[in-house]
Amino acid sequence: MIERKKQFLIQWIASIAVLVVLLVLVNGVARKFDQRLDLTAAGIHTISPETGKILSRLQEPVTLEYWVSERLPSGLQNLRRDTVDYLDEFQRAAAEAGGRVEVKVIDPARVIEQYVKEQSEDGEEKEPDPMAAFMGGPTSPADTKKQELAQQGIPELQGRSVKEDGIEVVPFYSAIVLKYLDRESEGIPVHTTLEGLEYELVSRIAKLTLESKPVLAFFQGRPEDVITQGPDGTPLPAPMSHFDPLLDALGERFEIRKVELTEESLVPDDAQLLIIAEPNGTTPRQRFEIENSIRSGRPVLILASTTSGSMDRGFQLTPLSPGMSESFGPWGIDIQPNMIVSSQSQCGSIETVTEGPLGLRMRVPQPFPVCPGSAGNNLDRTSPFTRGVQAIIFPYASPLIVNQEVAKAAGIEITTLASSDGDAWLTPFGPSVTGAMVTPPKDPALQKNRVLALVAEGKFPATFAAGSKVPSWDPTLEITGGEEDAPLVQETESKESRILLVASADMAKYTSLSMYRQNVGFLMGSIEALALDPDLAKIRGKVQISSSLRETTREERSIATYGNLVGVPLLLAVIYGLMSASRRSASRHHEAMYMLKVPAEGDDEKEGR
Repeated sequence: MIERKKQFLIQWIASIAVLVVLLVLVNGVARKFDQRLDLTAAGIHTISPETGKILSRLQEPVTLEYWVSERLPSGLQNLRRDTVDYLDEFQRAAAEAGGRVEVKVIDPARVIEQYVKEQSEDGEEKEPDPMAAFMGGPTSPADTKKQELAQQGIPELQGRSVKEDGIEVVPFYSAIVLKYLDRESEGIPVHTTLEGLEYELVSRIAKLTLESKPVLAFFQGRPEDVITQGPDGTPLPAPMSHFDPLLDALGERFEIRKVELTEESLVPDDAQLLIIAEPNGTTPRQRFEIENSIRSGRPVLILASTTSGSMDRGFQLTPLSPGMSESFGPWGIDIQPNMIVSSQSQCGSIETVTEGPLGLRMRVPQPFPVCPGSAGNNLDRTSPFTRGVQAIIFPYASPLIVNQEVAKAAGIEITTLASSDGDAWLTPFGPSVTGAMVTPPKDPALQKNRVLALVAEGKFPATFAAGSKVPSWDPTLEITGGEEDAPLVQETESKESRILLVASADMAKYTSLSMYRQNVGFLMGSIEALALDPDLAKIRGKVQISSSLRETTREERSIATYGNLVGVPLLLAVIYGLMSASRRSASRHHEAMYMLKVPAEGDDEKEGR
């Protein structure tokens, strides 16, 4: 009996030793072949191959500083862990591609605490200044450091956490700062989700590593359309373009060069993108230059419609003639000369300034029916231009016509990015609001989805025949056959290019962007996707799907926590107890059988004698 117990103990110790050895071996192999399996439907934790290509161009290491608090509000408890894991994967992808990315995780609370300690040791700690608090300035060394961090793109945020006795406001930090050489750092001041993080990181790295700003060429087809009054009706010191605020915002990332598409003002050769806003009366020579720019491989963003309007002083509509049909037609695209009217609920209303009694200016709400929107299933969620966009509003839009057969014959692929609701109908131009803009047509068949934005890609064929005369800069000469000594159109090979066509000439205007803030993200993202590295467009187009897991309650999280701490060891103890009991039972049964067998053998010996 004692011998069997010793044998069992030896076997148990040997099994434990073998298990430990196996665990060490598996851990060593796992560290050597460090790979993770991404089980998310959209591959949120997987770095795209295009990211590796961009990171492989890094000549010097890029530092990613993740400033995050130890304690985060409810709903963000896993953000720190998930982000650190993602940045580690990002660093690994860079190393595999030959680039260098350094990741640092910094707790702002410790930085602030260290700063306060140093100030105290140096004897520089000052008494609180009540006047500074009154003026909104720092009142303590901690506030001073917080202000410094905010200036570096690391602001203190506030969130809410649910406690047993109510809701608590929790101050916290969650920001990412990117540094490269001695250049000005780039950052993500508010980081609360992994969705789109890959694009946010790579696009900023691409900007940091550029030797100079990418050049954007901007052409406004109606330069006389300017702003002369402020929102309150007071005259401006000098007229300004409706598009200047957008260009000012783009100027932080790009070098903006305005062109007039004249003999003296052509598209620069180093321009990464051509933006055409509000084209009107485009001449054959301007169209020739635009077409050559596209066929050279330079992408173009065109904001065009057959109507422009004024939103700040009522419905003042102006007819437009984009003049691009002769190029668009052979490519399978056209702009129909009508306005799209959507439902009142979709378009909402605007405030107009009118003269009231005694000459007083009054703001009066008016319906805004000619402002179709696109949202939900009417947006292409897989495109890099509309990824992450919830809705887009198209003021005074004209329907885009797509002929896929013609486009296919020309070798062009056309993708609809945005379309209106199914209740949209068309109305001809009118200088003011008409009944057709408000009352739906009696024939339901006239109400259907209308194309509001599209992207055309491919090698665009020339619409100016080789050997024909190049159009003159003076459009009046084209009536008589052009200049006698005009150069001839040369036959050239077209390069791959893209056209992003938006069916609203007013979308990028200041008043429109002020009213419909969601359009800002669409325009800025689209311009970046067109002008920057083409691989960025693929990364931006990566579909992100939110987790379908529901939010857990505090009680459920407590059960899971204590279940892991106590339940798992208890379960193992129960299993061990059952196994021990089973072994004891088997041992007793074996002993009983042995005891029965011994007397039987003794009886046999007696009978033999």
